[in-house]
Amino acid sequence: MQENSTRPLAFDGTFVKAHMVFNARDYRTTGVVTNLSARPMYIAGDPIGVIPPWRSTILKDTVINSADCASVVHVPGDINVGGVVLDGWKWLGETVPEFPRLTPLYISDKDVVSHVELNPWKLSNNPEPKDEIQRFDIQLNLWWAPARTDAVIHNKHSFLELHTQIFGHGRIQLFRDEAGTEMYREISASPGDTHDPIVWVVDKKTFVYPWHRGWTDTDAIWMAIEFHPVD
Repeated sequence: MQENSTRPLAFDGTFVKAHMVFNARDYRTTGVVTNLSARPMYIAGDPIGVIPPWRSTILKDTVINSADCASVVHVPGDINVGGVVLDGWKWLGETVPEFPRLTPLYISDKDVVSHVELNPWKLSNNPEPKDEIQRFDIQLNLWWAPARTDAVIHNKHSFLELHTQIFGHGRIQLFRDEAGTEMYREISASPGDTHDPIVWVVDKKTFVYPWHRGWTDTDAIWMAIEFHPVD
């Protein structure tokens, strides 16, 4: 692919600017940059910075020395940022009828950005990885919720999932039960963070998640990174 090939992401809009860059070479940018490849991303600096696969950082008018595939998401200003819901985003209950009516959780359009072959056991940090490679589509979308939103406890996903925090602060909370009466783990989320996987890989299509939810401490925007198995 041509060096520094770019395209807007499906959720690029008025309040959030977002694009992909492929085969980045000495590419200058600003925003939360997520390495969406299985090889490290290198950032200009003294010394050079290394961003591992599937991790992220905040860049401010800084050069990516090299990266195979990365997303760049930038919130230019924090005034009326909740206006993202006017950029074609949907309240989740529009597509999930059982979603609680009083929960203000909004989702952007989704975008399939890349295809990758990787070992899902290694991606999930399984202590006993199988030596098997699997093909995935990488799909991105953004979420928005105001401060102190309970994004609903759940434990079902047919894909591997990570999140990159774009704006604001929040947490991923893990529970022993669906009712949320016993929380046993909490993962903080600040801008530029991409958390470690919380999934247990059983086989190539069986992914076991704990009961978990997103929780916003402030108004927040975060990006879901979904690895969908390809037959």
